Amino acid sequence: MTTFRFIHCSDLHIDSPFKGLSAVEPRLARRLLESTYKAFNNIVDLAVQEKVDALIVAGDVYDSADRSLQAQFRFRNALAHLSQAGIPAFIAHGNHDPLDRWSNHLDWPSLATVFPGDRVEAHPVTKNGKTVAHVYGISFPRRDVTENLSLRFKRGGHPGFAVGVLHTNVGGRPGHDPYAPCTVSELSAPGMDYWALGHIHAREVVQAESPAIVYSGNTQARSVREAGPRGCYLVTLTSGAPPEARFTATDAVRYETQTLDASRLQTVDDILHACLETVDALATKAGERDLVVRLTLTGRTPVHQEIVSPGGLAGLQEQIQLYFEVHDPLVWVDLVVDTRGDYDIDALGQGQDFLADVVALFQEAAQGKHPQVIEEALKPLFADWPGRKYLEETTREDRAAWLEAARGLVLDRLVDHR
Repeated sequence: MTTFRFIHCSDLHIDSPFKGLSAVEPRLARRLLESTYKAFNNIVDLAVQEKVDALIVAGDVYDSADRSLQAQFRFRNALAHLSQAGIPAFIAHGNHDPLDRWSNHLDWPSLATVFPGDRVEAHPVTKNGKTVAHVYGISFPRRDVTENLSLRFKRGGHPGFAVGVLHTNVGGRPGHDPYAPCTVSELSAPGMDYWALGHIHAREVVQAESPAIVYSGNTQARSVREAGPRGCYLVTLTSGAPPEARFTATDAVRYETQTLDASRLQTVDDILHACLETVDALATKAGERDLVVRLTLTGRTPVHQEIVSPGGLAGLQEQIQLYFEVHDPLVWVDLVVDTRGDYDIDALGQGQDFLADVVALFQEAAQGKHPQVIEEALKPLFADWPGRKYLEETTREDRAAWLEAARGLVLDRLVDHR
């Protein structure tokens, strides 16, 4: 029985600048800057510990085409550690680190292979003197690759398993540049056993077998938009059996988002204690890694005006940070308040006053009335603003949510100031 065990990772984005750090606590800023290096070192340590047969990196090793010399040194040093352990590494470059900006001024470890940009190459992996697999791959020769590179792959008559390495957007996933676009059927044609893909930062098993098509996701999140564990897949290919892909978290800093319903909380202290309990639980779940949490307060609470008043949010966040000041690993909380005042909208609508008229007006708008008034209100943003072309088309659900939010903002000011 032949087996081939390897680690599949991608989108390391080493030396990522983590924009916006000037507003963050200095200790966290330093740890964020180190996190992409540490995440890849965690992968190397895992490879050595698991004694895998190979490590595969499916593009975007670096965050920028103008990669720093420090980033190249540190990546090379990690690969050298793998070579010393007898583990070969196969690297494809993507749109963030295309080959036309690649540095050849450093000597790379003998067991590190960088795929070329002009053709698909196949390299053997041997174990105990036997060839167990061939790894096929191609790099981006330049940033903007719109060619369907999957059409260049074709399994040769080599012994062992066949693994394809490609930086690509499969199926035109929205929100991602259409680099090297292809389809699942096109990836199924060349006869690979496993596709190690990069470019999409969310991990996904696109297809489980025949062949397995897998996005490993990025190894380290770079913002709260990439919440949750980030890491790599430990893959085992066994003759006569479906592929096995086990995800392992390798991130050094974990991002999380959490919503906290404040509707049953009666005092600011109640809210503070609930925030601390929520973040404490997330910190425990994150384990021995630093944690950045975006915590959003929602619901109707009698202390709404206190926490949205000038200095209210800052004061609440300061108390939360003081609690975690001595916590190691480090915890940073970004607090967002999306609460509303504690009042009964239905009861307000039954009155005979101005507030009842306001409630009725919003209800009519939600039912599709007054469209011209709404269009006129949105005109500065959706008709006159030059940046309109960068905005996505709005849906009926979007506008319903805006109306509800607007009603809350209006009533918060009117109800509490009658």
